[in-house]
Amino acid sequence: MWGAAAAQALGNVVTPAVQVGNGIVGCLRSKYDYVRNLSENIVKLEREERYLSSKEADIITMLNRKDQVMERTRECTTWLDEVQEMKDKLQQLRNRYQNISRCFCGICPFHNLLKLGKTIVTKTEEIIALKSRADQINIMIEREPMPLVPIIRKHTEKIDNVPSLNEHVERLLKLLKDDNLKRVGVWGLPGVGKTTVMENLNNKVRDTQLFDNVFWVTLSKGGSVRKIQLIILEQLKLEVKGIHDSNQIADMISEVLANKRYLLLLDEVFVEINLKEVGIHDDHEHGAVVFAYRDRDFCRLMDDHIKIERLSNDDAKNLFRKIVGDIIDRPSYKKIADRLLKECGGMPQVIKLIADSLRNEDDPAVWRHLLSDMQSPGTEPVQEMQELYKAFKLIYDKLPVDKKPCLLYWALFPPDYEVYQEYLIECWKAEQFIVEVRKLGDARDKGHAIIREFEKKSLLERGSKAGHFKMPLFLRRMALKITYQEEKDSKFLLIDGEEIEEQPSEEEWEDVQRVSLIGQKLCNLPNRPTCSKISTLLLQKNPSLTKIPESFFECMCGLKVLDLYDARIISLPSSISNLINLRVMYLNNCGELVELPPQVEKLKSLEILDLRSTGILTLPEELAQLTGLKCLRVSFKQNFGCPNHINGQPEELIPSNVIASLSSLQELSIDVDFKNQSWHQIVDRVAEEVASLKALTSLCFYFPRLSCFETFIENCISWKRNSMGWEGNGFRSFRILVGNHKADTFLGFDFFGYTAERHLRFSAGEEDIPFALSKILNKALSFELIGHHRAKNLSVFGTEYLKEVEACTIEECNEIESIIDGTIATGVLFEFLQKLHLINLPKLVSICRGSIDSMSLTKLTTLTLKRCPKLRCLLPGDMIQLLCHLQDLQVEECFEINKIIEDGGIVQSESLPRLKNMELYNLPKLLSVCEDNSFEWPSLEIVKIKTCLELKDLPFSVENAPRLRVIKCTTNWWNKLNDSTKDRLKDLHSIT
Repeated sequence: MWGAAAAQALGNVVTPAVQVGNGIVGCLRSKYDYVRNLSENIVKLEREERYLSSKEADIITMLNRKDQVMERTRECTTWLDEVQEMKDKLQQLRNRYQNISRCFCGICPFHNLLKLGKTIVTKTEEIIALKSRADQINIMIEREPMPLVPIIRKHTEKIDNVPSLNEHVERLLKLLKDDNLKRVGVWGLPGVGKTTVMENLNNKVRDTQLFDNVFWVTLSKGGSVRKIQLIILEQLKLEVKGIHDSNQIADMISEVLANKRYLLLLDEVFVEINLKEVGIHDDHEHGAVVFAYRDRDFCRLMDDHIKIERLSNDDAKNLFRKIVGDIIDRPSYKKIADRLLKECGGMPQVIKLIADSLRNEDDPAVWRHLLSDMQSPGTEPVQEMQELYKAFKLIYDKLPVDKKPCLLYWALFPPDYEVYQEYLIECWKAEQFIVEVRKLGDARDKGHAIIREFEKKSLLERGSKAGHFKMPLFLRRMALKITYQEEKDSKFLLIDGEEIEEQPSEEEWEDVQRVSLIGQKLCNLPNRPTCSKISTLLLQKNPSLTKIPESFFECMCGLKVLDLYDARIISLPSSISNLINLRVMYLNNCGELVELPPQVEKLKSLEILDLRSTGILTLPEELAQLTGLKCLRVSFKQNFGCPNHINGQPEELIPSNVIASLSSLQELSIDVDFKNQSWHQIVDRVAEEVASLKALTSLCFYFPRLSCFETFIENCISWKRNSMGWEGNGFRSFRILVGNHKADTFLGFDFFGYTAERHLRFSAGEEDIPFALSKILNKALSFELIGHHRAKNLSVFGTEYLKEVEACTIEECNEIESIIDGTIATGVLFEFLQKLHLINLPKLVSICRGSIDSMSLTKLTTLTLKRCPKLRCLLPGDMIQLLCHLQDLQVEECFEINKIIEDGGIVQSESLPRLKNMELYNLPKLLSVCEDNSFEWPSLEIVKIKTCLELKDLPFSVENAPRLRVIKCTTNWWNKLNDSTKDRLKDLHSIT
């Protein structure tokens, strides 16, 4: 460094030298400045040296950071060499200063000082020039491309012959061809085949050469950002010696991958991964990441996701046969093999584990023993399933304490049994798994949240019917094992295999806590089973059960859940009075049950009573004693007479004051056939009693007359709270029918008071629209207009009252010409409408008439049209622009329709960005779907066509419909297509 002491020493020497040389100052004035300004020049030299060193450091940092993709130029090398030479010269100059104060006892000759001063100025100018030259040269140039890093193949099982899995691989390949999809999720149950799909994807990507680099990382429970970084660094051969900061490593990885085509496959993801911390960024134009995980919660982070479903029965059997051979077709093994496969539940990993243990095993006794072990809930899991059991146990152990019994409760239901979520929640509440909630609606909300959590963790699957769920068989077995391990002091009676041949003995009932005999051929029950600890008794779907012994319930004072759904009992025993803790009782579909015993008045703890579809003709007066009842569901068979006659005396369907006495009632469903004259005679009085209920939050009710409905709305206490804005204390849900047209198709048997259901059906054919209707319309989420013979569009109802409607059905309305009339209605219309069904509308010519606001119909996801004979074009250009969320389109029996999408320049190519399914049935004059070849179908997956004989061309191709998986059609229709269309779509069509 240039020291201050050296500068001071030079100053001391200069002063006497100037005094001595006073006589020659004039002739040396120009050179004297080198000496006179020596101190200032030293400071300037020191400053410029620092600038030069900083410039050198910046260039070296740049060279190190980009060294993998770029290399230094020869100019840069020469400049760095010159900098080093300059540093050496400056060091020599620095050494001269160290001796200056000792020169001639502190006095230096003038010519030495002059030479030193001039050298300092010269070197300063050279440093400035050298530093400036760095900005004028090329520091780096791009390296020659490195040889492609080979994709490491996975030694995995080929699944070309397993369609259930292979179709997922093919779909993933399609998704990865879309540069807009950066993050794709693959999720499903443990052992369902996620890793197999990912490994096959890895190998197929290599064959397609979609990517230059493919990185495979198995994270498992110990996965981390650092692990991903290390694998990427290793495969790219990046050196990071001396760099310990993960952010610097991330910057280096990002720099290298920014312009590369790469795929990152992350298997066994258990926690969220911050890809930016890895060095993976969304702005990497040609990069993609595929995650495999169990929890559906990760889906919210994905651009798209695929659920890996269990194997189909055929695929499961083929996989099993591939391992054990054709032995499974022998008579001695066939039945056992089928039952083993059922236990495996379509899970590839379980099938392979079980099949491997039976490979080359030709003793059927060994097969039977393994089956017995798998079915036995009280034993440890068979060795082959230990890993899967541990995976399930890990998920179970992490559940909150209050949710664990909710999950284990599923073990009471038979294999693959679909359970309606509202029913299950009611059982949970009765068993006190859901506590600290007073209202049934709040319990339902909490129950829904629990079920969604189970579904997201792949512990449950959706059933074939809406709102139904089931637990996969092998998970159910594991839940049973945990139940037996954790509740060792409890006893259960569960029969869920083949139908029982012998009735359970009375000893088997002794001290049981829960009994599940669902769907068996029970003919009789023990007379007086000793089971005071019993809390749940499930006897539903036993059509041979016609009688319950008179003393059957005497020792069941602890029973909380009783389900006799779809039994053929003709009466209930008097011992029912002992069920003092019973909270829910299901008698629905007990068609032979004609009356309730008077002892029903003793069930003071009863909260939910379901009497739908029984043979009961009238409710007993004793029901009024159940003041704690919170939910009553009842239906009455079709009755054409006026009063019912029991024991020769006329009886009303619902005696006076019974409903009014149920002061705690929160949910009420009364299902009555619209032709039932007995109901017509008492409905005004019953409606008045319902209106007086202060706790009512859910109602399913039929008003045959407008006057009755208007009176109810004016007087209903709970509805008034809604009108005053007290949503929390008013109606949460309703299904209300006004009028007398096809009521039987409206009032079904699935209404459980679910929070989101607010449905109104208006079917008074010739009636004017009452003002009271608008009060309920503006609260409705779904609306049906059936058989109305005056309305030409929905504007007559006041579109401002329909603004919250999410589902709408218009059926058999003979005068309807359009749904929305833009010449009458103004503002945003049907802003939240998701589903629109138009059925049997003989005068309908368009969905929208005139121009409407651009925000109208933008939430519509489902559009169905059936039997609309005057409709010629479904989607004109001004309407199609609105349908940015449409996913499902079905058009059926519209005999005059000739085009789906109207031709013309106003139709933009990206107008239906989310359409997934298109169904075209029985459209004899249909000529085209869309004639514009530039139209894009980015989300279209399935097309179904039947009886559209004039349709000879389709506008789809691999380019404009990249996700199209199948076109389901008839052989006759396919053969009549244009040859060019058949060639273009030959790999997609499927004959039905």
